[in-house]
Amino acid sequence: MKSMLLSLRRSLSARLLLLFAIATLLIVCLLVGSLIHGIGSQWRGTIAPHLQQYLEYVNEEIGYPPEPEQASQLAETLPITIYIIGPETDYSTSGATLDLENVEFSDRRHRRRRLDRHPDISFGELHDRTLLRVQRGDYSVYYELRHSRSKTEHYKAILISLAILALILGGCYLILRRMLQPVKDIKLGVSRMGAGQLETRVPVRSDNDLGELAVSINKMAGDIELMLDAKRQLLLGASHELRSPLTRAKIAVQMLDPSENRNRIASDLDEMESLVAGIMDSERMKGGHAVLNRSAVDFVALIHAILEELHHPSVELKLSADIPLVEVDEVRMSILIRNLINNALTHGDGEQLPVVSLQRHGGALEFAVQDFGRGIDQKHIDKVTEPFYRADPSRTRATGGFGLGLHLCALIAKAHDGELSITSPAGSGTTVTLTLPVT
Repeated sequence: MKSMLLSLRRSLSARLLLLFAIATLLIVCLLVGSLIHGIGSQWRGTIAPHLQQYLEYVNEEIGYPPEPEQASQLAETLPITIYIIGPETDYSTSGATLDLENVEFSDRRHRRRRLDRHPDISFGELHDRTLLRVQRGDYSVYYELRHSRSKTEHYKAILISLAILALILGGCYLILRRMLQPVKDIKLGVSRMGAGQLETRVPVRSDNDLGELAVSINKMAGDIELMLDAKRQLLLGASHELRSPLTRAKIAVQMLDPSENRNRIASDLDEMESLVAGIMDSERMKGGHAVLNRSAVDFVALIHAILEELHHPSVELKLSADIPLVEVDEVRMSILIRNLINNALTHGDGEQLPVVSLQRHGGALEFAVQDFGRGIDQKHIDKVTEPFYRADPSRTRATGGFGLGLHLCALIAKAHDGELSITSPAGSGTTVTLTLPVT
């Protein structure tokens, strides 16, 4: 219920409908107020004198003292009940007893007439009848006009009116929602484009301002997609072309006499080759370049193979035994695991061993690597997976990093429908966790 109310509060259709309803209510109140004021003015100035004059004519026919026979003749031709109450007289044309309980009479006589020439006329109102009282000497004559509808019928009419009003508001809401559907399409499309799905297009539902806006957004998304594809192709092409001169340079260095300068040149060439490989891998993992060669992989065996490849570094293993085979791209998952373990070894404190753990929690596989180094400031946590981003001096090229490792790991995780999360409590090192869905 709470979520539905929150959704309605955020809904543009609901807010517009509420605005229209409030405006309509104010207009109705204004019209009703003007009508009541107008009727009141007409009553005081025109209707009341005529009604009083008519009652005087009726009273003339009944006579004074009032004659019951004349009252009976009038009651047969008029839809009223006449009561005569006076000395030794209690008469009713219907034979019923007059019920004056809860009836309050008010004098609505036209004030411009002289009181001594005309009888006193007063009005009483109940929910089912109206009473007019004419006082002449010791006699009171009551004219009772029964309302055509009962109280139950009034309530029924009110309920029917409210139901019709609800139907009208519901219809208006559906119409507004349909009219504003392009706004929701644009919101959803922009959200997906912002998440990197630039192939998304906003449906063009109508030929109006919103339709033109949708066309403009689609054109913008297409232009951005073309620019990014051109940038990717440029990076991939440049990186590929750089490999050949790098390979030739590495061969030429190996032919030099052993020296400190040769070693430095060889180290720089290795860094350049690693940077080029990282750029190519990260660009291939983006958008349409992310082609995965999935196969059933034993994650525990893959971790042991990578540790053996890294010449059995000093790490603490916490690998669960009930891990099923997982459909992943083994080559790219190896890159992810290797990068995370290398990061933990590079940025640990050198005293406490990094922890490599693998657990299954329901329908998810969690691979985590924890180091006990200085950690990452919280303001950098959300940015460390961006390309070429380095949080602090401890994560610079001096330690062998280019700011591409975690970026590539995040891309690999996303390509596998997984998630890479990073936590770094103050003074407790850093934990990077890969969560993968498993069946």
